[in-house]
Formats: sequence, C-alpha cells, structure tokens
Amino acid sequence: MKQMMLFAILLMVLSSSAYANETTTDEMAANDKDASKATVSLYDQGLAATQANDYQKALPLFEQALRNDPDNPDILNMLAHTQRKIGMIDEALANYKKALELRPKFPEAHEYLGEAYVMAALREVEILKSYGGDAKDELDDLTEDIKEAGEKL
Repeated sequence: MKQMMLFAILLMVLSSSAYANETTTDEMAANDKDASKATVSLYDQGLAATQANDYQKALPLFEQALRNDPDNPDILNMLAHTQRKIGMIDEALANYKKALELRPKFPEAHEYLGEAYVMAALREVEILKSYGGDAKDELDDLTEDIKEAGEKL
C-alpha cells in the first residue's frame, strides 16, 4: 500500500509541475545562426504539436529537424521531451544528455532530464513489482531510496 501511495504522489508531482518555457522558434534560431528556414519551420511545427499534446505528430518533426541540424541543443531537448512524453524514456535520457553536453547551462533540459529520471525510477518500481515476492527486498530498497530522495527536496 505504501508503494502505491508513493507512486501516486510521484505521479501527481510530475503531472502538476508547471512546464518550463520551451525555447521559442526565434530563440532557437538566434542560438543557432546556421539553422535553415526549413529546420526552424520543423521546430516550430513540433512546438505547436507539443503544445497541443500531440506528441506522435511532434516526434517526426523534431527527428527531421535534428537530421538537418544534429548539434542543436534546442532540437535535442524538445525531441527528448517528446520521447519522454510517449514513453521512450531511455532515448529521451540520451538526448537530454547530448543537449546538455552542447549547452551545459540549459535549465529546461536539466528540468526535463530530472523528470525523465523520476519516470525511469517509477518504471523500475513497476518492473520489480511484476516479479512478485522474488524481488520484495529490492523493491523495498528502491522504494526507500525514492522516499529518501523526496525528503531532500
């Protein structure tokens, strides 16, 4: 029961937290002078799709924008955001890390990376639960670690 309550609390925190302001199209273009108009348009369409919570539509737009401009941290961040929203957590983690390698002081990417780690931890909780009694000790340990982390906030 405690584990379910912890899971519910973490989900509420994730769903109720205000989203950081994504980098606007103009800001993205200013950050990357080499961005083509086509790439900026793809990024803009992807942003519009994410703002409409249409992540399936946004995904190929950000993927194409990234193919056009593979070292753009704004595109990497929004691609990762989209991946995270549709459950591609491992891919999102990798892309947030790439974005932060390119721009270490990137508040939105740091926020979203943290949210992805919380989702990854919750995924592991669910996996351990699926093992039943065979993973009780591990589930208890992970649950305790998550609680301790929450207390540090």
